[in-house]
Amino acid sequence: MVDNASEEGTQEATEENNTKLARQVIEAFNTGDVSNVSQFISPQYFNHESQVDPVRGQLRGPEEFINTVKNNRIAFPNLRHEEQAIITQGDMVVSIINVKGTNTGNFFILPPTGNKISYEAVHIYRIGEDGKIVEHKAIRDDLTFLAQLGVVGPTSPKYQPFFQALTGGVTNSSR
Repeated sequence: MVDNASEEGTQEATEENNTKLARQVIEAFNTGDVSNVSQFISPQYFNHESQVDPVRGQLRGPEEFINTVKNNRIAFPNLRHEEQAIITQGDMVVSIINVKGTNTGNFFILPPTGNKISYEAVHIYRIGEDGKIVEHKAIRDDLTFLAQLGVVGPTSPKYQPFFQALTGGVTNSSR
């Protein structure tokens, strides 16, 4: 006889723990406090987002996560990840957030603009057998993010209305 109530309780506890892991990530980005990262980031942690940079692409584990938090907080000292929803299933956690801040420092190769950002992002985490985050992928509204920084815009005034519709109202005057 299979004890379904026991299995359900174990699954609920695992999902609660996985939700807590996603909230610890949000807290690290919001505060810049990375002192407890090894409690929720696995030594095998792989961040797909850092792979575009040849140096950062070599980093793994807590070292990579700490590097990401520090670089983001240098660029946006008032960075806020506002939780919209967290969904867990098995070893996967999906965190939907709104990212806000003011760009007052270098964002990797981009110089500071002084511009405010506010865009949506979805972060997908896989939890390893050690109960820690082992993999991260993100789906972000990079068009809005880069437009708010003033890095991208329409190539012609005739595309301005379309560009504004896509980016939630960002205009060339924001650049």
